[in-house]
This record gives sequence, structure tokens and C-alpha cells, in this order.
Amino acid sequence: MTTAPERPLVADPTPWNFPAPIRSQLDNGLDLAVHHLPGQHVVSATLLVDHTLDVEPAELEGITSMVGRTLTEGTQTHAGERFGELLANEGAAMGTNVTATGIQVMIDVPGPRLESALGLLADAVRQPALTDEDVRRHVALRRAEIAQGKANSAVTATTEYRRRIIDPALRNSRPVGGEDATVAAITGEAVRDFHRDWFGPQRSTLVIGGDFASDPTTMINNVFGDWSGTADAAQHPAMTGGPRTAVIIDRPGAVQADIRLGGWSIDRFDERWPALRVAAYPMGGSFKSRLNGQLREEKGYTYGVNLVFTPLRSGGYFAMQGSFRTDVVGAALSEAREILQVSDRPFVEEELHAAKNFFAGVSPLQYGTADAVVDQTVLQQSMGLPDDYLDQNLAQVLAVTPQEATNAYASIVDVDNLTLVLVGDANALASDVAAAGFEVDVVTND
Repeated sequence: MTTAPERPLVADPTPWNFPAPIRSQLDNGLDLAVHHLPGQHVVSATLLVDHTLDVEPAELEGITSMVGRTLTEGTQTHAGERFGELLANEGAAMGTNVTATGIQVMIDVPGPRLESALGLLADAVRQPALTDEDVRRHVALRRAEIAQGKANSAVTATTEYRRRIIDPALRNSRPVGGEDATVAAITGEAVRDFHRDWFGPQRSTLVIGGDFASDPTTMINNVFGDWSGTADAAQHPAMTGGPRTAVIIDRPGAVQADIRLGGWSIDRFDERWPALRVAAYPMGGSFKSRLNGQLREEKGYTYGVNLVFTPLRSGGYFAMQGSFRTDVVGAALSEAREILQVSDRPFVEEELHAAKNFFAGVSPLQYGTADAVVDQTVLQQSMGLPDDYLDQNLAQVLAVTPQEATNAYASIVDVDNLTLVLVGDANALASDVAAAGFEVDVVTND
């Protein structure tokens, strides 16, 4: 008879540091952030245009996103399919991403093909075609996405929650991609004018990472050095929360309801952020969290529920989110409010140890590629954070005590002052939700 080998002990994560970029600036004002990453032979580069959605005309909300969507559809020198062929010839993949704080144009390419690929990136940024035909096609695609989102209760819940949790007067409370009426009004001429007014080297940063045989600055200067433009620096507005509301978005006959329950929160600059980040993990950030343990594992109300804190460039918000059977929504809301409060059940060291091990252990894995390192630097840049933010934050996270986690969490999460968005059958939900202590308005999903 053989005995099973003794299970090995798992050691705590070893110290790790986020790779620091080398910063410089071209004569035309374009900022550079270069990550030298040995062994990363696929180079990742992102051009970040510092931007705020508040400059969009009210009748054309979503135009920033439309510029991003059409940038890679061809340029004035390489039209349509030819541009795609040139990218494929270099083994490169290009894409765009528009957020509330910036426009990102991204490319991944094998190192030996970098200079040619950067030329295509520069071409797309500096002189995109932005044809009427491409704009009309992407307008139609965006409008189809909006219609599809309205048919999806989870998407509807998330969209409507953001609309209510952020001050409705602020552009950031509405979808980055715009809404149907404003998107429908976007024309090719408007997209071209918007690109001309808001793209320029003086408000842009090129973040690049990979295994470079030599300093890529000269190569970058050869490609971007003669780019000109005078777009002013973006003025990012201060974010504020909206008034407390509770609403059911009616979906007659639905057998489950999507819940978003939460409130206004803090950004990464707040001294409470590291402790709040740690506290969020045992409350609703892991499978074994308090919320998931009770509402899924014990009660069987849902397939899964979590608590997410979303920091913005200034301010932020949090939400408990999940899909629940219609017949248990009232009970789930009542029990969730009990679980969310920590006055009689503060966080303990065992919970924090698991959270700290997760954050310390996942970082070296999360940032193991050039693409991930560049993405993090772009995020920090767009949020106004320093290059050593991740190291600072991780050190602060590892030093959080149970009392600090409990205090930070309790200062943000007020279970008697929560905003609620429910998407489900209003007739079946209204009385149970009222019994759980929420006075709700009922609206249609139009």
C-alpha cells in the first residue's frame, strides 16, 4: 500500500515591481514612454490622445467613438482594403479604444517589422480617410449595438446604473459610444472636423514596449517627428454623484431580474483607496466572498454576485451586481443590505490575508507581456497617475490592517443610502422591492 505524498506548502508571493518606462519628448511635443522588456519579441505600442468627452457637441454625442471606429478603415495614402493588406504584410494587428479620458490607437507587431508598422500607425492617426461611406457603416453598426443592448437586461442595467450614479448633468453619465438619436446625426464631415480639431502631438503620448536591440526613439522620431497640430490640453471635469434613486426598468414576463445596487465612491488618489480595494475582495470580489457565499452558495438566489468598485479619474462608484430569480429579488435585496454593512462584522485578518495574496500573486502574471505593460501605463497616463503608481499601491495594499479596511469600507458604503436599478418584470417585482425598503419608479426600456 502506498501513501499519498505530503501536499507541499505554498509560499507567499515574492516581491515584484512594475517595469518603469523611460520618458522623453520629441521636438513637436509628442511624449514618449518606452518600456525595454527583454524577451518580449512582439512589440506593443499605443498612441494615447488625452481627451475628454465633454468637448463633444450635445447633438453629436458619440462622435469621439466614431472617430476611433473609423481611424483604422484606411488612410489618405492607403485606402480601405489596401491599408488592411499592408498591416497583414507586417504581421501587425491594429485597433482603437475610446474611454472617457482618452483615445487609444494600438498596434502589436513582431519586433523586426516595427518601423514599417509604426509608419502605418502614424498614417492612421495623422491622415485617416474617414470617408462618408465608412462613417455611415459604423453609424449603422453602433445603432445596431444600441438596439441589441436594450434587448439585453444586463447591459441595460449597467448602462442605466451609470446614468443615475453619476451626476446626470455630466457627459460621463451617458454611454461613451453615444445614444441612438445623437449617433444617427453623425456625418462624415463632422467626424473629419472633429479629428482635425482634437488630434495633435502636443496632447498625445506614445507608449511602447518590447525587446529592442537599440533605443527606438530615433525610429519613432523618423515616423512621428514631422507631425504637427495645436490642439489644446484636455480639461478633465471633476466627477460628482447623482441623487439617490430606485427604479425598475420593466421587462414584462422576465423570469429573472438584473440588479445594480450601490453608490458614489472614491478615486485612486484618495488615501482610503488601498484599504477599500482590500475590503472589496472579501465582501464581493472573489468566489468565496461574503455576498457570493450567502446569496449564491447558501440561498441559491443567483448563479453569481459580486461587488465592484469603479474608480474614475476623479471620484468613482460601486455596485453590487448579479442576476436573480424574480421570486427572490425582494429577499435578496434585504439580505444584501445586511451583508453589505460591517458594523457588527468587521473584516478579519484571514480575509485580508487572502486578498493581499491575490493582489501580490496576480501582478507578475497579469503584467507578463508587453501588451499588458503598455496597457497599464496607458491607464495610468489617462488617469493622471504616476509611473510608480502600481508599486506604491501594492505596498499600501500589503500594509492594510483589518481596522483600516473596515473603516475605509464603512466610510463609503452606506446601506441606508443606496441607488438601485432593477431590470425585470415590474408587476412581479414592485411589491417585494417595496417590502425590502425601496420606493421605486417604474419605467419602460425605451
